[in-house]
Amino acid sequence: MSFAKTRSRQVVESFLKEAELASGRGDVSNAWALLAKAHIISQPFALPHTLVHWQMLSLALRTQNVREITGQIFRLSVAAPGSILKKYPKGNPGTSDVSAFQPMPISTEVQSIIDRIETTK
Repeated sequence: MSFAKTRSRQVVESFLKEAELASGRGDVSNAWALLAKAHIISQPFALPHTLVHWQMLSLALRTQNVREITGQIFRLSVAAPGSILKKYPKGNPGTSDVSAFQPMPISTEVQSIIDRIETTK
């Protein structure tokens, strides 16, 4: 496994843990924001990408967000294949309030994290 892939997984896992803590505190908005960051970073990697969508589905279920539940079920079915085939919309936050196929600009903060992952050896 490459260093970038290992480091990406570590960063994604950190965001997932932070999102879980935020959700536990009732800070659902922050949990979604953290999951969106994790999603953008995880997109090139099938397993982390899928895990992010599982956590998004879990949060949607806890908050009884029917639209998000439906969207995450669909996204779970395409996350791993999209990563493997490198057919994913870069910058997409992974939430159901945007098209699952729409590329989006990556925030300066998240791009900085990605750049550090890619340049650290």
